[in-house]
Amino acid sequence: MDLQGPLGPPKGKIALERVFERIRRRWEEIPPSLRPLVGISAGIGGLGLVLFLAGLILLLRGAPSAAPTPAPATAGAPVGPVPVRIRVKEVAFSVRPLPVQGGRWPVPAGGGDVAYWMEGTVVNPVFGLPGRPQTRRLVEDLQEGDPIEVEMSAGPVLRFQVVGKQPVQPTDVDILAQQRPGLTLLLTGGEPRWAVIAVPLAQPSAFGEAAGRVPIGVPVQVGPVRLTVSGVEARAEGPDIPAESVGVLVRFELDHSGEPPLSLEGAEILLIDASGRRYQPVPLGEISRPAGQVRPGDTFSGVAAFLLPRDRAMGILTWRFNPMPGRLMPVEVEFELPRPTPTPPPEARLQIQIQSAQWSAEEETLVIRGGVGNTGDQPVVVPPEEVELAGPEGQPIPLLDASPALPWTIPAGRTLGFELRFALANREAVVLRIGAARFQIR
Repeated sequence: MDLQGPLGPPKGKIALERVFERIRRRWEEIPPSLRPLVGISAGIGGLGLVLFLAGLILLLRGAPSAAPTPAPATAGAPVGPVPVRIRVKEVAFSVRPLPVQGGRWPVPAGGGDVAYWMEGTVVNPVFGLPGRPQTRRLVEDLQEGDPIEVEMSAGPVLRFQVVGKQPVQPTDVDILAQQRPGLTLLLTGGEPRWAVIAVPLAQPSAFGEAAGRVPIGVPVQVGPVRLTVSGVEARAEGPDIPAESVGVLVRFELDHSGEPPLSLEGAEILLIDASGRRYQPVPLGEISRPAGQVRPGDTFSGVAAFLLPRDRAMGILTWRFNPMPGRLMPVEVEFELPRPTPTPPPEARLQIQIQSAQWSAEEETLVIRGGVGNTGDQPVVVPPEEVELAGPEGQPIPLLDASPALPWTIPAGRTLGFELRFALANREAVVLRIGAARFQIR
C-alpha cells in the first residue's frame, strides 16, 4: 500500500449516507395526512427506549453482589480452641501464643513454667520450651512412650506419646510441617537444641466403651473394667504423714470382664490437685500401693493412698485410673476432700486403772499398783517424764522405784501391770499423772 497517494471518502460515511437515503424514501412513501401521527409515535417510542436504558444502567450500578465480600481476618487472632496448658510427664507448663515474626520465632529466654505455642499450628502443634537447666533435664530424659498432654481452652484434653527426639538447628523447618497429626516440642536456647516428636494416642476402640469424668459412687466402664469409686478419706496425722501434709485415701472396686488378667502395677493410678500437679500412690500406714493381678471375672476392692502438701489438698481433686495406658482413655473422678479428722495420738489409746494405793508411815512411802491397757493398733511407749506424782500445792514427789522400770512399752492390744513407789513423808491428798490421765489419791 502506498501511503503517499490520495485517500478516498471514508467507508463509514458512505454507509451512513445510504441509510439516510432509505429513510427519506420511506418517509416520502407515507401519505402526507399520516406523517404527523407517525412522527409522534416515533418520538414516544424513542423516549421509552431512552428511559429503559437509563433504568437498566442505574439498576446494574446499584445492585449488591450475590456473594458478599468477607471481612479480612484480624492477624494474630486464633480461631477456635487454643492450648492453655501442656504437661510433659509430670511437669505442667502454662501456654502463651507466640506468632512467627519476620520469618523468625523469637521464644524468650527464661520464662519460668511457660511454654510458647507457635500460633497457627493446629494439625501438628509446635511448642517451644526455654532451655532452663531443669527444663533441659526434663527434655533430655524423655523416653519413647512418655506422655504429653495438652489442655485446650474448650473441648477434651489432647493426649500424645513420645516416639522420638533429635538434635536440630534453627534452620530445620521440616519438623514444623502441618501435613500429619502430631506434636512437636522444641527446646530452645543452649546446645544441643532438641526436637521431641509425639503422636496422638489412639481413641479406645477395642471395647467400644467411652470413659470420662464421673462422680463418686457412679460405676463407669473403662475398657474391660467396670470401676466404682466408693469413697475418699483425708488423714491429717499418722506415723507416715509428715508435718504440713495430708493423706488422701481413695477406695475403689474393679470388676474385670476381659480375657487376660489385669496387672495393677501396669495401670495408671494418679491423683491430680487443682493446680494440675500429679501424685503417685504411696504406702501409708497399713495401706500399700495397689499391686497384683485381677483375673477375668474377679472383683477387686482396693485403696490407693496419696500424700499431698496441706495447701494443695484444697479445692477439687481428680483421681485418674486407666487399666491400659496408651490404649484406652482414662476415667477421672472429681471430688473435694472432707475436713480431715485429726488422728488421736497413740497415748490417747491408753486405758489406765488404779487398783490400790497404800501409804506406809514407817517407810514414808506411797505404793501405787495398777495396769495400763493399749486399745490402739500400734505400740505405745510411756517415758519416765510422763509418770509423776504431785502434792497438794503441786510440788513434785520423788519416784523411788517403778516395776517394771520406765520407760514402759505397751504392745497393741496388750495390758501392762505396774507398781510405783514414791517418797511421801505425810499422808495427804496427791495427784498421779500417767500420760494425759490424772488420778486423785487421798
